[in-house]
Amino acid sequence: MDRSEIIGRKQEIDRLDRCMDSSEPQLIALYGRRRVGKTFLVNHYFNGRFDFKLTGIYDQPVDIQLKNFAIELSGQTGDDMVIPSDWMEAFSMLRSYVESRPDDSKVVVFFDEMPWMDTVKSGFVAAFEWFWNSYGNARTNLVFVICGSATSWMRANLDANKGGLYNRLTCRLYLRPFTLVETEQYLQSRGISWSRYDIVGCYMIIGGIPYYQSLLLPDMSLAQNVDNIFFRKRAVFLKIVLLISVLLRHLAGREMV
Repeated sequence: MDRSEIIGRKQEIDRLDRCMDSSEPQLIALYGRRRVGKTFLVNHYFNGRFDFKLTGIYDQPVDIQLKNFAIELSGQTGDDMVIPSDWMEAFSMLRSYVESRPDDSKVVVFFDEMPWMDTVKSGFVAAFEWFWNSYGNARTNLVFVICGSATSWMRANLDANKGGLYNRLTCRLYLRPFTLVETEQYLQSRGISWSRYDIVGCYMIIGGIPYYQSLLLPDMSLAQNVDNIFFRKRAVFLKIVLLISVLLRHLAGREMV
């Protein structure tokens, strides 16, 4: 497993190691806000080697999600797979595919952005419950990883599920932003050699979200980077700056009254 590019996340890696060493089926849920590095961690921990990987498509209806499923399954099997009529059929196809994999090694299935697959009246959750309860939790070499940025959906449908998925998760991982020490390590890995004073300043400005930190350029100073991502034309965070300025003017106007 290629972990050379993973900064920090030691506790999460240790938990994943225990799951992979287990002789029981694993249902792993990875939580965390957007851009915190959930997909990055899973991809690099498993070195991109999944028996099946499916990524939900934002704000698309069930027929598009199911077409996406068929395309990804076709890519794995090398066969032209028919588009399933619903999620029950899709998970039945997934079951058949998992059964075709060798029994003497782990079978890793990764559903990324799973909340996006659960569109209105799609029956996704019920179908997944059926798959896991009727098959998944008895397949001892199956490792099913679920990832999603919609924490409320993840908690409601997995953690607090009172139906078929009640107490089914074998591992819960909540990925938090980088600490200050991890931020220093991440910046150094990107060739950014700032003083710790500047690193603290950077952390106070953009926080510990890896994606935001990835926008920093090594050939610029902290001040130049802040100008580049906040204030130049079409800057990544320009809308945030404008929103804050409007809010501050509004608050100042209320104080004057």
